[in-house]
Amino acid sequence: MKKCSCRKGKSLKLLISDEMKELFRFMKRYPEVKPFVFALINTYRPTDSDRVTAERVFHAVRECYELGIFSFAAAVELLSILKSFFLRRTDSQRGNFLEAVLSKNGPVCLKGRVRRFNQCRLYKGMMKISDKEVDVAFSGPKGLEIHECKANMVRQWRDPLYKRTKKGRKLKFLNDVVEECGQQTFAFCTGLDGNFATKYIRELFKAYGYRNLLVAGRKDLI
Repeated sequence: MKKCSCRKGKSLKLLISDEMKELFRFMKRYPEVKPFVFALINTYRPTDSDRVTAERVFHAVRECYELGIFSFAAAVELLSILKSFFLRRTDSQRGNFLEAVLSKNGPVCLKGRVRRFNQCRLYKGMMKISDKEVDVAFSGPKGLEIHECKANMVRQWRDPLYKRTKKGRKLKFLNDVVEECGQQTFAFCTGLDGNFATKYIRELFKAYGYRNLLVAGRKDLI
């Protein structure tokens, strides 16, 4: 049986902005801050004003400080990093952040040695399965794991999700990959959503018949 793999991807370095580098360095020093940062990025709306965004950032950092996660000096540092991060008002900044987090963490289900691919195309043998892009893929001797990344899954995967819609066609592609590529193939929709939202999306996919799709949320990335 011909093996499925991802090819023609982008370098992870090209997806990580200077603001993201600063944020990753801070989270490495204070890993306890990750749930708060992930929740903040998950709930951010590109249509929010600078004032609203600054207020949300302030409250998130204040909560971390009051919980004793870091010092006042570190809190001021994080405020500056997050303000710079959100000043780049593009969905690609948030999406690239999620892809980078997943890429650094590694696969959710697939075990053993793997290669990572970012923003690649899926092939079976030498034949390209689709022109649809896979955000993050992990490929190894034991199988394949692919991810469609959305910082806020509830906002992205709204009804209707029938197979004839644009979003439905992407979900059908991901769902069908599992059958096309055989055993030890895992297809995920992945986001920074909390437990309730993650379970809600999982049930929504089942209701529309996308029963091969797995869902990974915030707790899978921390």
